[in-house]
Amino acid sequence: MKHLLTFAAGTALLTAACSGPEHRPSDPQATQATRTLYERLFALRDRGVMLGQQDALAYGHQRYEPGFSDVYDMTGDYPAVIGWEIGHVELGAPYSLDSVYFDDIRRGIAATAARGGISTISWHGDNILTGGSTWDCSRSDVVASILPGGSHHDEYLTRLDRVADFLASLKDAQGKAIPVVLRLYHEQTRSWFWWGADFATPDDYKALWRMTVAHLRDTRGVHNVLYGYSPTDVEDEAGYLERYPGDEWVDVVGFDLYHFGSDEAATQHYMDNMRRNLRIVADYATRSGKLPVMAETGMEGIPVTDYFTRVVAPVIESSGMAWILFWRNAWEPDKPGHFYLPYKGHAAEGDFKAFIAGDRILMNQDIR
Repeated sequence: MKHLLTFAAGTALLTAACSGPEHRPSDPQATQATRTLYERLFALRDRGVMLGQQDALAYGHQRYEPGFSDVYDMTGDYPAVIGWEIGHVELGAPYSLDSVYFDDIRRGIAATAARGGISTISWHGDNILTGGSTWDCSRSDVVASILPGGSHHDEYLTRLDRVADFLASLKDAQGKAIPVVLRLYHEQTRSWFWWGADFATPDDYKALWRMTVAHLRDTRGVHNVLYGYSPTDVEDEAGYLERYPGDEWVDVVGFDLYHFGSDEAATQHYMDNMRRNLRIVADYATRSGKLPVMAETGMEGIPVTDYFTRVVAPVIESSGMAWILFWRNAWEPDKPGHFYLPYKGHAAEGDFKAFIAGDRILMNQDIR
């Protein structure tokens, strides 16, 4: 059945391309490839929900091997969406905060694009005031210090220059810029990052977002980026939009939400919160013309072995989201339980395979 859907999707994509674009990126100077990707993402969203995973080509669970994928090892196919982390690129470091070399990330993004896959990038930048990590919340004035007029504004622009250099370096085999989705300053409705709700007013957060996009896009001329907005769990649309920088600065709207606890009460809580946030995002995306996604989710260690078919499928398959991205399968030996998709031999492997076999879940081969 999925083969028939793939054929039909190819016809739909061709029809959409011939009829002219209906969805335009926020960047008026976005490259043709970026405009084409944005339109394609909406067409794919109409077919189903793409399966995504963070760092899915950077390493496997407790196996540091660039290019290795636990999903491919289990299924013979890659996730349709691959997440990448570029924290520490702003420092000029050769590798990310997950110890993945940026050259390997570039190669992985190029390989993903060559297969017709989608790359989305997160950036957990370090705390510029303390020198600590992105989770260092010991100072409440970090955002104020990097806005125009702040004590560290110029230094922060240098960090943004390094982000711009990386984004501009993403090229395909013909030397053309590869379009990617960049999720900036996420989970901002809570306070575990230095840009979180307790450390920046809504207006300051919006100013930080706009300053960042303007520097990358307008000052540095980076035009191969779609910008993704993803707070965490909110109660209503007002909470979702409290820190929203405006439609002219955003292309993809989503949210992050994780499943904590394995008893039935915890599972029902997760499903209820997912449904509420999915509805908020879908409704706003419909009105604004933005692409809706489930930007981050998962259950650490997957102790509920029918998690994918019993918990995730009922809330996601008819949600209208373009993709659902599960968090990473850690490679570090000291993180044996830190994984969010199964690996070969895990007790949830069969359930995961049943989940992705559904006609509404799209893998890489389904979107080529």
